[in-house]
Amino acid sequence: MSNQKIAIVTDSTSSLDFLKHHYDNIFMVRMPIFFGDKEYIDGETITVEEFYQRISTENTIPSTSQPSLGDTLNLYERIKAEGYTDIIHFPISKGLSGTYQSLFSIRELVDNVHVHIVDTKSTAVILGFIVLEAARLVSESKSVDEVLMYSNYLSNNFKPYFMVDDLKYLIKNGRLSNAAGFIGSILKIKPILTFNEEGQIVGIEKIRTTKKAMSHIIETVIEETKNLKRVQYFISYGGDQELVQSFKEIITEYNKFNMQEVLECILPSVIGAHVGCGIVALGYFILEK
Repeated sequence: MSNQKIAIVTDSTSSLDFLKHHYDNIFMVRMPIFFGDKEYIDGETITVEEFYQRISTENTIPSTSQPSLGDTLNLYERIKAEGYTDIIHFPISKGLSGTYQSLFSIRELVDNVHVHIVDTKSTAVILGFIVLEAARLVSESKSVDEVLMYSNYLSNNFKPYFMVDDLKYLIKNGRLSNAAGFIGSILKIKPILTFNEEGQIVGIEKIRTTKKAMSHIIETVIEETKNLKRVQYFISYGGDQELVQSFKEIITEYNKFNMQEVLECILPSVIGAHVGCGIVALGYFILEK
């Protein structure tokens, strides 16, 4: 299939700004963030540091919206002009955003380029890893079908667990699918969340203290991965440095993870808008059962 020239497209929810890579066939669509009426472009007109600084000192809960379809279409045209025959687009989970669905309305508008849209069921570092693995396969001259097959496998074989300090962001932005069961005791608990099979965020546990919640996440991941042949662990977090530090210290105490091999990065602003500063996450991809 050497006549295929494959471009990878994703959006700024993918944490790629913070993951080192050397692939030049990855293109990024950036998401807008709003503080009140003022619009910023994630990673362009507001940095992740500025973003977390603002939400920790201001009362506003920011909102986000889908990237402009016009911008995405222009990007597709630019990619086509660079001689690509195929575009594989990895948007944020359709369970979290209408972006995935919207892309189908423009995929036929570019002549002579095949646009493939993947339901990644994920975002942040998880999405970033899927994108980097796709780019790696392209660099190894794999076909579109092979890249899609493995990308779909990864999109169905990961599990994250995360704890948020404050549910108000998820609830205000409507991103917690089973919010009703969690709101009642919002002040007294640390909720543990995950993604369900549709790529929506769901609450699964209510735990009394931050330390217990963090230990619970780590123990769950250790238990679920103990019989797997090969996994890729990942850690993600918001802007609360103290929380991140204490999470990493607890992880290290368990002595089960080689921290050099754990994929780690901060949550991009556009995800921070929905979860706030105080979030830590640990999870894994099943690479071999």
